[in-house]
Amino acid sequence: MNLKPVTIPNKQIVVLQTKLKPQEILDILEKKKTSLFGSALRRPKPSEITSKSPELFLEQISYVSGYYSIHFDREASYTVNVDEDVTDVTIGDHKFPVSDVSGVFEKFRKKMKEGVGLTKKNLEINVTEHAVNEISDSMYVDYNGLEYSFDYSMNSESVENYSKRILDANKDHIRKVPITDDGLFTKLEEKLKKNLNTDIKIHSEDFVIVEFKEIYIPIYEIRCYNSKNKTAVARIDALTGKFF
Repeated sequence: MNLKPVTIPNKQIVVLQTKLKPQEILDILEKKKTSLFGSALRRPKPSEITSKSPELFLEQISYVSGYYSIHFDREASYTVNVDEDVTDVTIGDHKFPVSDVSGVFEKFRKKMKEGVGLTKKNLEINVTEHAVNEISDSMYVDYNGLEYSFDYSMNSESVENYSKRILDANKDHIRKVPITDDGLFTKLEEKLKKNLNTDIKIHSEDFVIVEFKEIYIPIYEIRCYNSKNKTAVARIDALTGKFF
């Protein structure tokens, strides 16, 4: 059963700056456009490829971080070595029998006893452990709804000062993450609980969102055509100039 976060901070909106102008984007494209068609052995000449004007899109990346804390019981077993003459051990009001050694191992034990001093037997204690755990993590999700590796710096030189104004001006060219806020929180919760043992008795648990951001990355797209009128779309990061 999914948990509802006990606290959710206000969502922060961040728009990364569009550093490169359309002409600079076309200059980058000119050096890379032949890679859009053919193979490494046979590529068209740059003069055989035509292109449309660059279009700017703002592609959303969602960032969410938080932690999951849990207080629970789990069953466990401990094995303790005791002296050979012990038949059982009493701890509190509970008596724990010592496991017998028999069969082939008993013969082996007797032969080894004189040589290596094998004078211990095993006491197995079944207990209920009371445990507390807290797990923290974060994730970025791209506009395709997939977890994303975010490698941008978000300092004053790379972030727009008036994010809402930029978003309003480009409202027809925004690609949003296709997951609701609650859906993002559920994805983070599942990630936090991924390695949690299910064979436990939970007494209490909390799920807390620490940070929540919408980040918009400016990407230019240019539609290109070769001499056979085949189409390819070049994608160039408007902040870094990276060619996709």
